Amino acid sequence: MPRNTFFSHGTKAEQLFHEDLVIESLSIYGLEFYYIPRVLVAKDEILGEDRLSYFGRAFKIEMYLENTDGFEGQGAFIQKFGLMMEQSATLVVSRRRWEQMIGRYSAAQLLNRPCEGDLIYFPLTKALFEIKFVQHQDPFYQLGKLYVYKLQVELFQYSSERLDTGVYDIDAIENIKTFSVDTERNGSARVISITVLSGGTGYNVAPEVSFVSPTGDGAKAVAVLGNTPQTATQVVRVDVTDGGFGYEVAPDVVFTGSGYGAVANAIIEINIDENDSYGDNNKFIEQSDNVFNEANPFGDML
Repeated sequence: MPRNTFFSHGTKAEQLFHEDLVIESLSIYGLEFYYIPRVLVAKDEILGEDRLSYFGRAFKIEMYLENTDGFEGQGAFIQKFGLMMEQSATLVVSRRRWEQMIGRYSAAQLLNRPCEGDLIYFPLTKALFEIKFVQHQDPFYQLGKLYVYKLQVELFQYSSERLDTGVYDIDAIENIKTFSVDTERNGSARVISITVLSGGTGYNVAPEVSFVSPTGDGAKAVAVLGNTPQTATQVVRVDVTDGGFGYEVAPDVVFTGSGYGAVANAIIEINIDENDSYGDNNKFIEQSDNVFNEANPFGDML
């Protein structure tokens, strides 16, 4: 049976008004968090994981912590690897605010919503949480629209990932908890991502991207223009198609095209899959010689 046309089922004005109320409520009752996108460095396409993930940016945004009585999970418990802390929570963030504060910069792996695997920093507890699941249909279509994301997060189990967000309290976690005893990297430095600082204007077609550096060579990238009337002539994203090799410092990014004003920074990373690329791996080799060797293949302590 068709809907009754004499009653409103959610006009554009009603939806915007309701969304404004949601945003205002979150700004009043919410707390300040940092959203930290994950940058994939060497993704294992078979297992679908990246043990070398890098976190290079942090975006401040308000979220509502649903767990008013405290964190969920087992809390502190003893397991075979020692004392573990398991905490989980549900965070609510406005869709519009997420797009304004994070999505517009094309910083997350998924362009249209928060992504599982990204991190959330909670300044009050000085702890990092990892997004495990993004619920995008709760509440369910009030006035015919979705207004918030609900993020299911768990306490992040840090394992020597690089934290270079520029926020002191976040980056200090790496210095405190990293297992790396020698961070000198002997691999081949390459460009892993491009951060657009200014989209410029007047680009009728996507400009060509080139790199200028006294060291390194071979990096290639493709600029992407926006898909809205406001951003159709602006560079909103730069995708790296070839990281190149040998870069000792990040190269300058140059845009050549019909427009002007686009500015971006390149981020380089060492290929730590090469031999002796992380100092802690050398330590593992040294220690394992005392347990596993040709004369003692089963690992009995000598």
